Amino acid sequence: MNGVIQCRIFKRTLNVGTTLIVSAFLLAACDRSAPKVTGPLRQRGYLWQRDWTPAVIDAVVTAQHRLGGIVLLGGEIDWIEKRPSLISTNVDWEMLRSRQIQCGLALRIAPFAVAPGQDDNNTRFVIDAAHSLVDIAASHGVVLSEFQIDFDCPQKNLAAYRVWLRALRQALHPVRLVLTTLPAWLDDPEFVPLVREADGYVLQVHSVPISDANDRRNLCDARSARTWVKRAAHLGIPFSVALPTYRCAAGYDPSGELLSVAMDSVQPAWPAGTRVLEFETNADDMAMLVKEWQQARPPQLQEIIWYRLPVATDVRNWRWTTLSAVMSGRKPLHRLEVLQQGENPIDLSIVNTGEAEEELDSAVTAIWNSAATVTADALTGWTVDITHGQAIFRNTNGHQMRLAPGGKRQIGWLRYEQPVTLQLKLARNE
Repeated sequence: MNGVIQCRIFKRTLNVGTTLIVSAFLLAACDRSAPKVTGPLRQRGYLWQRDWTPAVIDAVVTAQHRLGGIVLLGGEIDWIEKRPSLISTNVDWEMLRSRQIQCGLALRIAPFAVAPGQDDNNTRFVIDAAHSLVDIAASHGVVLSEFQIDFDCPQKNLAAYRVWLRALRQALHPVRLVLTTLPAWLDDPEFVPLVREADGYVLQVHSVPISDANDRRNLCDARSARTWVKRAAHLGIPFSVALPTYRCAAGYDPSGELLSVAMDSVQPAWPAGTRVLEFETNADDMAMLVKEWQQARPPQLQEIIWYRLPVATDVRNWRWTTLSAVMSGRKPLHRLEVLQQGENPIDLSIVNTGEAEEELDSAVTAIWNSAATVTADALTGWTVDITHGQAIFRNTNGHQMRLAPGGKRQIGWLRYEQPVTLQLKLARNE
């Protein structure tokens, strides 16, 4: 077994001191870590868009130069009155073929109870849908690197899921079949037989809590991700890990159960009484994970797949500048600056000159060095308080603001009766 050192204890009569020394040596040997791999780690990205707008196509072109490949959403199966329905995406197949884009294709399946056996109508629908998507790609001359099944199967149904995965793999041969898995499945006795029915698997270490009782507000807890990757590696089967790049809002009913999630392309209509919580991805934490895995990782960890590709029109996802920094294993630069423009009045703005999106929970203080009369006004979302010699701009309570890298937000203006020299300070609200 790789990475395991068998320790043999010899039965000899030793004095106490010698026994302690030998015991310490044996414990250290038994605790020696498994073999590690160092160096660059392959990184790809998910394109999870139904509508291929010009911005989406631009993202694919950019990804061709910055990533080792993409996995694009080919379709989604939803359940309407317990009957399956396929929602296809309008993929620009000709663009993929002409640019020779390296891509896999994914089928997202909404949760449902998998029936035992291969002959039920739902299983046949899934197999037919997957087969049709592969055929469409082939008809346009696009060679797929793999076909992924993204299905959050109820854990109690893993055995049944394994049966129809076998049928799906046969139907898609010779295209590689890869499935997305959840960390909760790792300790299930059905997990290893399940993933062996596929040609590979992706361990998804990001999620929205199903209950608002969970205290975390990050979509990926770095400590848990490390633990899950180590646990998966001990199984000895090669795998990929999916890390997030997005943020979202989740709606919970009065009992605390998750209703739905608001993403860039999905805006649910929540009923009255819904508790809405914001979740985000900590770019610094993700960068440190990448750095650690580049320096030393289990050989079973084959790659990182980022969910999802930066698209210019998205407002809840990283920009390329953020993802590029994190992919290199470096924390993105965090920097906000105050910009003044004009002479009288002076317009004040906050500019994000860093590499990551920032929340504008800051106060801007303008200080002048004379007794001149100064008037000021704040723009929507901001307030201003003027005292002798200074004006303080603060964002309105409860008015959440974010600023993408390179973004600028005007906050207000100052007008004075005679020339003044301004000193501007930016600090977090307390």
